Amino acid sequence: MKFTPSRLSELLPLFGGRVEVLNAVPEQVDLADIALVGIRPLDSAQACHLGFLSNNKLKSQLLTTRAGVVIVRESRFDELREWLSTQSRPEPWPVFWLVADPYLYYARIQQWWVARSEFKVPAGIHPSAVVDPEAIVDPDASIQANAVIGAHAVIAAGVNIGAGVVLGRGVKVGENTRIYPNAVVYDECELGRNCIVHSGAVIGADGFGFAPENGAWIKIPQVGRVLIADEVEIGANTTIDRGALDDTLIGYGVKLDNQIMVAHNVEIGEHTAMAGCVGVAGSTKIGARCTIGGAAMVLGHLNIVEGTHISAATTVMSSITEAGAYTGIFPIDTHKAWEKTAVALRQIMKLRAEVRELKKQ
Repeated sequence: MKFTPSRLSELLPLFGGRVEVLNAVPEQVDLADIALVGIRPLDSAQACHLGFLSNNKLKSQLLTTRAGVVIVRESRFDELREWLSTQSRPEPWPVFWLVADPYLYYARIQQWWVARSEFKVPAGIHPSAVVDPEAIVDPDASIQANAVIGAHAVIAAGVNIGAGVVLGRGVKVGENTRIYPNAVVYDECELGRNCIVHSGAVIGADGFGFAPENGAWIKIPQVGRVLIADEVEIGANTTIDRGALDDTLIGYGVKLDNQIMVAHNVEIGEHTAMAGCVGVAGSTKIGARCTIGGAAMVLGHLNIVEGTHISAATTVMSSITEAGAYTGIFPIDTHKAWEKTAVALRQIMKLRAEVRELKKQ
């Protein structure tokens, strides 16, 4: 993205923090002259870029970076300055912007820069969009080419509906929510304010519910909805199934990565985050402020307590009642060594019985 040029003197009052300059006093630096055109990694930044150092292990990059301004952690700057004083650098040091949390500042400033720089889609309905006469679309919303809006749908002010998006009958979309091209929201599902739904996401498809009968499967109609609270982000090609009877619930501030599967009647608590390819089976309840690593699998009808952290590729087979970090990954090995381990694992129950017998003797 091409960012709108900004000056450090403009950013400082907006975001706070203070400036330090090595071998000079801050008052001698004309902040109005430091023009910036975006944030870049330290190893590729130029004088017109803002960089940030969030991991002190990467401080050696400060010796070669060409960034004009670098965001650093204020609480560690004295230590950093002492180390830099023992190092040599062929070019002048960048200006250091001291803040409480460099990574958080990076996120906040980047949000501001994107909002200021990105193309603003004009409000209105594209001529090729199909909007049911019984739908309610705020005049300040944008409906782009080939989108389809069903009857009784309600689209609030500031909503941006991308090209080819399909919103079913009775769908509600809250203020300033953005739905990227070719996402689908089934009938009667609801999204809150300031949500982001990326391309290919499907919200409200039928849950996987079938009753067995003589070796065949009888479909159970899925009559619940998907209710999504404010400030939720849903990644590309992620699917969230509607409930069988009750609703599937996604709490405030939840962040879902790409290609996640959330089954029917799942409840996800506020500010929980899941990385790509996670699968959550039906009727599981996940508490607030949990994190689930990529490709982890959570079985159905479980309860995961608030504040739980599950490592990538872990399979959760029982409820978690005590907050903490949980990992269930068998380490990779050569195939030959893995075969030996597999054979040994098959003997564990036999060995267990033998050990018990020996203990008795």
